[in-house]
Amino acid sequence: MRKQIFYIVWMACVGMGMLPGCKEEQKLEQPSAETPSEGTGEIVYLDGYARPDGVLILNQGAPAIENSSITYLTPDGKIEEGVYRKVNGTALGNGAQDLWMDNGKLYILSNGVYTFGGDEGDGCLVIADAVTLKREKTYKLDDLKFKRPEGSLDKDEWISLSVPFENIAVLDERNIFFAEGQGFFRLDGTTGEVNVVEGAYHFGNKGNTVEAVAIPRGILRVGDCLYCGGGGFWESTRLLEFSKGMNKVSRVLPDLKGEFISGLFQTGEREIVLATCGRKGEKNSYLQFVDLDEWKVTKSKKISEDISAESFNTSGVTLAGDYLYYAAGSTTIKRLSLKTWKSEEFINVLNDAPEGKYLNCNVIADPTNQYVYVAVSNVYRENVKPDKNYLLVYDCSGNTPSLVQKVENQTNYPIGIYPMRKFYHK
Repeated sequence: MRKQIFYIVWMACVGMGMLPGCKEEQKLEQPSAETPSEGTGEIVYLDGYARPDGVLILNQGAPAIENSSITYLTPDGKIEEGVYRKVNGTALGNGAQDLWMDNGKLYILSNGVYTFGGDEGDGCLVIADAVTLKREKTYKLDDLKFKRPEGSLDKDEWISLSVPFENIAVLDERNIFFAEGQGFFRLDGTTGEVNVVEGAYHFGNKGNTVEAVAIPRGILRVGDCLYCGGGGFWESTRLLEFSKGMNKVSRVLPDLKGEFISGLFQTGEREIVLATCGRKGEKNSYLQFVDLDEWKVTKSKKISEDISAESFNTSGVTLAGDYLYYAAGSTTIKRLSLKTWKSEEFINVLNDAPEGKYLNCNVIADPTNQYVYVAVSNVYRENVKPDKNYLLVYDCSGNTPSLVQKVENQTNYPIGIYPMRKFYHK
């Protein structure tokens, strides 16, 4: 296992008018990210690293021996390595897990367990200007705690967060949501207050522990709400909705089909699909189409495919055109037609990168150009830096895949690949 469990301590407050629980950087005079006015319905595309046709690759690296980094794939296909360090002169953190862009800001979530040779990462949560990547705020592991929820028998009034973190999703500065094994949390970035979200956790061990119900892999934003799957030991498989300003789940759609959450994808302006699966290797999966206005499943389709997300943070399924792409932890990428429901083996990564035997994260598709991104390496261990890293980009718009770019040794165990257009919404 590449993930470790680690506990943190009480929140430190920062005086002198700065936000509690965070370090706020002095801002330099430079271009900032212009954003659309709320309610205008217009999408304003940003420049720099936030360009919609660019791609950010979040490299976790080998977390036991090195810090994480970001690689940038420009719209014209050029590669820029270590872009966060180049801008800030520091490492973003250790054991990176996920990132999100909102309102011209980039939110980067990391575990921050280790420090190597005095090269301490900036924090477990770094907020940067999305256009320039210039660091603006940082939260350390000991900056964040949540108040013991009513009903908990924990001896401490304030409970430490635990790592590994999982996913992050942002509605605005006051509604920064992230997850770890105890639950789903809402951070108010204007006050530093952290709240565990009611309805996204359960009490275990006779009330002595708080344990997560939300499974945010593949979390989606639609309008001003977030959606993710949930379930596990304590609850039935379900869809959860999170809204601005609420420290509780705003809606729950329970008793859905499937044992485990593979991920989510969006098929219409107000329609999303929750993908569930059985254990690894089992071909017992479901696609459940949900109308967000009626808040009900309008169609449920059982598919005889393994769409497991494995232990990755990213969604096990990704949509481009009429096809769903998935790998279930292998280097063979399959696709399923949402029209005919027929599946086919579509990409054999080893044909293009024979040494890339290990998938680093689930495959990611960009629906705007039907490009599919695959990251593989010749080893996959938390204490070994691979000799061979590959990022393969395929054009999947036709009947056969076409390799349009092969990036070698310019990534390092990517844990997430982010075509930036996904973050632009009305």
